[in-house]
Amino acid sequence: MRDAFAAWKQGMPAVVLVHEPFANLAKAQCQSLGAREPLILVYKQDAPARESDQESDGKARGVAAEVLKMLAA
Repeated sequence: MRDAFAAWKQGMPAVVLVHEPFANLAKAQCQSLGAREPLILVYKQDAPARESDQESDGKARGVAAEVLKMLAA
């Protein structure tokens, strides 16, 4: 989070990746740091013990694609 904030202050794009259980904490930290329009991508927590490699790979690819969309917007 702090690395992304430092990047934003320098005018560099950055996306913060956050697991669902920590979404509210991440948003609160952005507010406390003074980030006006933070790019935060909230995604489902990984469960490698319950998912196949294909499912995990699909999730990772989906998150990566979403990051690219956010940066391109």
